[in-house]
Amino acid sequence: MKPFARFSPTSWLTTKTVFSQIFSLLLFAIQAPLLGPRAFGLISIVMVFIGFCEYVPGEAAAESLISIREIDEEHFHTMTAVNVALSLLIGVCVFVGASRIAGWFGDPELTRILRWMSILPAISAFAAAPTAATKRNMLFQPLALRSIGSLILGGIVGLVLTLTGAGVWALVWQAIVTRLVASMLLWYSVPLKFGMGFSRRHFHDLLQFAVPTIVSRLLNWGSQQIPRLVLGLYWGPTELGLFSLAARLGDILMEVAVVPRYAVARVELRRYALDREGLDAALRRILTLLTVFCFPLCVGGAAIVPTLFHVWLDPRWTGAVVPAQCMLLTCAALVTQYLAGATLLAMNFQRTEAVVSIAQTLTTVIVVVACAPFGLVAASIGIALRPVVLLPLLFGLLKRKCAIPARSVFRPQRPALVASLTMGACVWLLRLALVPVVSDAVALPILILAGAGVYVAMIAFMMPSVVAQFLKLLPRRA
Repeated sequence: MKPFARFSPTSWLTTKTVFSQIFSLLLFAIQAPLLGPRAFGLISIVMVFIGFCEYVPGEAAAESLISIREIDEEHFHTMTAVNVALSLLIGVCVFVGASRIAGWFGDPELTRILRWMSILPAISAFAAAPTAATKRNMLFQPLALRSIGSLILGGIVGLVLTLTGAGVWALVWQAIVTRLVASMLLWYSVPLKFGMGFSRRHFHDLLQFAVPTIVSRLLNWGSQQIPRLVLGLYWGPTELGLFSLAARLGDILMEVAVVPRYAVARVELRRYALDREGLDAALRRILTLLTVFCFPLCVGGAAIVPTLFHVWLDPRWTGAVVPAQCMLLTCAALVTQYLAGATLLAMNFQRTEAVVSIAQTLTTVIVVVACAPFGLVAASIGIALRPVVLLPLLFGLLKRKCAIPARSVFRPQRPALVASLTMGACVWLLRLALVPVVSDAVALPILILAGAGVYVAMIAFMMPSVVAQFLKLLPRRA
């Protein structure tokens, strides 16, 4: 038997994500005190523009290649050619407009950074076809190995440059090397022949799936990047660096606890296209297991953030404490959003999923524009409440399109939510009691262990079937 042959798709994605986030956190722990919030704020501004091409056309290309039922090599070659051409065009626009963008934010250094990083969209565009091929066949091992290898090499480059005093350019070259290596490794590891060409018939096949997905991803991108853009324009790179750290913690939690299961569910739920009762049961099962692991990380993470920041970072980052708590807590509502999106896409309701994205983007724009003048904390609170406000819309669409009632979405989450809130309250009170007694470095492990103990005890009492299911996965003793 080949090594790792028994790893499931979710296991590969989780392994990749956990490694990526742990490695990135360790790298950030070294770079943050040396580079400070401004460097990370500058990169956040750049990624507002560069990340558009990586996320919108790239995700649309992969999604359309996954969604089409009957596929051949010409579909992959056509999509690769179109995606690369579009990425090159966007890259040229960023290069030419770099000085104007730098003027918006009042930082001349942005000009050179934008011009160097304008090559990233073209590099990432080459990876769309093999990414889709691996996901179609549920072969997530190449994706995992590609991500791990590229992060290691890019991280080494970034760390060396950081330690030698390169400043923000350490982050620039870290991003370039990571994406270049990732694209090369993915093509090398998948059984897909590289090619570029154009077929009108094949392009038309792909376009019917790509257009609504482009709209959806464009709006999702906007809901994620508009806060960074507006906050950067209001306060500059330093404050944006604080918000980026807060958002990064929320992103890490979602990437580790939710995104791997979302990516697999997006493909896995397709089997229930003609079995709505089976779809209902499968979604309830996924939500139950997902929230058991995700909710305690959201609530417990928010409770220990003040102590964690005091141990981990210097005083320049203190302003990110409350925003980080808000971003972690909002992940609880994002679980429903992600799984609802996976269900709609699995049933080929791309247009409906695009409607959700429109609502997300509009509410994000309203919240950020309204709250940004009142400060970073106000903006963070507003952004955190936005997914909660949209939950009724998601419940309604799942009911109308997929015959899934709201109770099938909410009830599986209720026990884990109650247990997590109780645990979070206990950890918060314990933290207040420990502050005058012990140092933060001593209090942090105590809080983590106490929170884990309270939560496990409550889950064992409230959800014994889930505990029994988990115990079955543990290796049996001889």
